[in-house]
Amino acid sequence: ADRPYRDTPAYRHIVAAFRAHRVTSEKLCRAQQELHFQAATYLCLLRSVREHAALHREYHGKGERSPEEVAGLVGFRLPQQPGGKG
Repeated sequence: ADRPYRDTPAYRHIVAAFRAHRVTSEKLCRAQQELHFQAATYLCLLRSVREHAALHREYHGKGERSPEEVAGLVGFRLPQQPGGKG
């Protein structure tokens, strides 16, 4: 998760594929459109993973809350026990 994207196997595969299917003056590679699609798909994946991580950090639960805390969130107060307990 903390490693650079250039170290990922998917990134290395895309770069190697682009290098292997370069268009030269001697040939026109039909697979070039495919490679552009793969690169766009990988970019979408990277953006989605980053957005998911940001949303997860922001909205992920912080653990179980006490009954008093939950009651306060919805605008209630728990009843007091006789004798000042609770």
